[in-house]
Amino acid sequence: MNFIKLKYNLRSNTIGIWIILTLCLVLGTAIKLKFLFQGSLWPDEALYLYIARNLSSDLTNLTDISGKIFYHNPPLLMYLLSLLPYNNAADFVNASRTLIVFMGIGTIAITYFIGKKIYNPIVGLIAAAFLAVCPLTNWSSIRILTDIPVVFFIYLAICLLVYDKKAAFYFFGACAVLTKYSAFPVLLLPLIMRLKPKTWAIGYAGLFVALLGFILGRSYLPSPPQWINNFYYYFQIPDVIQLFKETEFFMGYPLFVFTIIGILFTIKEKKYSSLFHWIVLFGIFRFFLPWVIFRVSRYTLPLYPGLLIFAAYGCYRSAQLLALKWPKYSKWVTLFFAAAIAGVLFFHTSKSINMMRQTSNMFIGFDKAVAFLKSQPEPHTIATASPRQMKYYEPRFDIYDINANISPDELRVFIEDKNIHYLTIDLWSPHLPVWCRTFDFSKNSYSLIYSHEKVFIFKVLKK
Repeated sequence: MNFIKLKYNLRSNTIGIWIILTLCLVLGTAIKLKFLFQGSLWPDEALYLYIARNLSSDLTNLTDISGKIFYHNPPLLMYLLSLLPYNNAADFVNASRTLIVFMGIGTIAITYFIGKKIYNPIVGLIAAAFLAVCPLTNWSSIRILTDIPVVFFIYLAICLLVYDKKAAFYFFGACAVLTKYSAFPVLLLPLIMRLKPKTWAIGYAGLFVALLGFILGRSYLPSPPQWINNFYYYFQIPDVIQLFKETEFFMGYPLFVFTIIGILFTIKEKKYSSLFHWIVLFGIFRFFLPWVIFRVSRYTLPLYPGLLIFAAYGCYRSAQLLALKWPKYSKWVTLFFAAAIAGVLFFHTSKSINMMRQTSNMFIGFDKAVAFLKSQPEPHTIATASPRQMKYYEPRFDIYDINANISPDELRVFIEDKNIHYLTIDLWSPHLPVWCRTFDFSKNSYSLIYSHEKVFIFKVLKK
């Protein structure tokens, strides 16, 4: 049997399709399941959970740990999390993480339906399998961040547009934008679809040149208002080395080659779907965003389901053409590409598990540290380099953030000025002053009262 016969067999075998798709969903779930209930809590996760807990009792309370209105991301995810039952901080983390995992699993099914509609069922199934084991999506799916929800809403909207469900497309497209500002291009897809190829091709080229010109000429432009500074300076000339490293690690050479082939065949066959336009449009914006492997790799996440659909199509068309060229060896061609797909599934599964295992042991121990601090004498005024985790586990604490550039003497002045009684040092924080790792606190009027899982608590002594 070759890929051509397999395509027609799948079209007439609905049960077979559902069995394979179910296996993809089970595989994607099994990879994540072991790391679903973990003690690791990243700073941004703690922030979203803190805001969500506030919203559960007051729908207008969109304040962060400093008491200021949070505007860096839209609030939809926090509102969704606020609907989950809250018994205690740990259970709320687990419930929230489960919701994100379900969205990740849902995206696998959505990927199948998009690939099936634009190409054929076998392409949809291969794409779903690739996404089920994708290291970047699996790594992100066990984190309570906006990345997986926005991808879910984006591709659900694209799927509905592909199936000509315009009203539902705009609803879920709006949900994507209300989850993350960067999703706004998805709402432009119906307009772009009505343009002639020459028009949108010129538009894409113009957008690329405009962004490049903006970056190069930004130093000559007036500074924007403070509230948009975070967005204004985010676009930059890409670090090609980091771009290459990220692509090599998360996608790998076989999928990268299949993706290029799939895109080239799509252009040759003029299958300019909403998926194609999303990849090109968002891809231009993503190209000029920061590239730092692992730290901001999630910025590429909205491209991955689409890229993997192209990879699946590239794999399918390559096998199809080779089987047609050498019909006597069609079985060997099918076997070769089946082995290639199996190899990708195996190595990406292994890479996903290794990544999640390593990061599940980071940013841990805050719940136990907070429990210990609650048993200590008041007032609970605390200086820490991880204020979000500490504030999430005990909102009644008075938390003060330690500046990454502060010196030992400046920290002491800060502590005395704010009447701080406890100092927590955790070796997880990326903002921890470098000197804290080797500083002898015991000789500088700090008494160590707690040490566990790289979290240290010192009682501040009077000099």
